[in-house]
Amino acid sequence: MKLEYRKLANQLMFDLSEEEIMELDREFETLLKQIDLLDSIDTEGVEPMVYPFQQATSYLREDEVDEVITQEEALSNVHKTRARHVLVPKVVK
Repeated sequence: MKLEYRKLANQLMFDLSEEEIMELDREFETLLKQIDLLDSIDTEGVEPMVYPFQQATSYLREDEVDEVITQEEALSNVHKTRARHVLVPKVVK
């Protein structure tokens, strides 16, 4: 498994120390134990939930338009723009 961590890290263009690999291995083992625990729960006869609450949420407010700014105002503090859009540095090679 350690080789897989190192290979994946290499593909993502960063290095892992031996300590970081050991920590990842421990965390992954913990995750697998938690998944095994969830798999052991008898869910026979339990209906799947579409929404996590039994009742519809009525306490959410309606969306209301309030204090709209222009595109010029939105871009006024932006360092670089192109075609009236925010220009950010490329983060993925």
